[in-house]
Amino acid sequence: MIKRIYFLTAEIIPFAETYNLASFSKEIPVIFNERKYDFRLMMPKYSFISERRYILREVIRLREMDLQYRGEMIKASVKSAFIPNTKVQVYFLEHPYFYDNSDMDLYPINCDSDECLNSVRFGYFASAALITLNYLRWKPEVIICNDWQMSLIPLLIKSNLLNKEYFEGVKILQIIHSKSDCSNFQLSEYQKIGLDGAELHNSTDGRLDVLTAAIPICDHVLVINKGVNLFEKYQKDPLFGEIIKHDRKRFSSYDLKGESSEDWQNLANEIINIMERL
Repeated sequence: MIKRIYFLTAEIIPFAETYNLASFSKEIPVIFNERKYDFRLMMPKYSFISERRYILREVIRLREMDLQYRGEMIKASVKSAFIPNTKVQVYFLEHPYFYDNSDMDLYPINCDSDECLNSVRFGYFASAALITLNYLRWKPEVIICNDWQMSLIPLLIKSNLLNKEYFEGVKILQIIHSKSDCSNFQLSEYQKIGLDGAELHNSTDGRLDVLTAAIPICDHVLVINKGVNLFEKYQKDPLFGEIIKHDRKRFSSYDLKGESSEDWQNLANEIINIMERL
């Protein structure tokens, strides 16, 4: 039975919210916590998140972790807090430049510097989130990557940038919540974070959607339909459609009809059933 889960996301209510990912990333961890799963939950520490309001505290063993990123040795640090009115702990990854966003412009498209690029910002998150496991001395059985922002994680695990042996046996569940142009990175952006291998072969016009690169590496892909048939949108996309058709059994979709307690409990059951089959 699966028990250890690493849940990685870009948004959680009430800390950051721009679309339905934020409510999902609150409600499902709460259910995991109630059901006594051993899980870790991490998101970026955006500059607008008030440390005083949410009582963020330093995590001693996760302070100034050694991390090699973009060819440089840097120090990564993590703080923690609880989702208000719950017992769910959240780890917040800090950086002085990468997460200096307004709450209305969380995923900028036009950038004047590398620090603003979504690929660089979430490449840092992916690298630090994986290194954090060494400092926690904790190995998950399943890593849940929520939406395109977390899709660099399977690419980094497959690359030679990290200790691949550490992740042997760890399953990756990619959950898709949206279809966004923000996930379409230039090949030069992948190269800036050290990724330039065979996993980038599906590029067109010098660009590659990070989900198309990550999906073949994942053990399962779950598409959440909420309000619209998102899975149908992906099936109609020429590139995604071919990927889905090639390995249909690794894909599934779920219709989230509302946000009642019963709706979230049923979705949690579906996710748990998928993880048990990996």
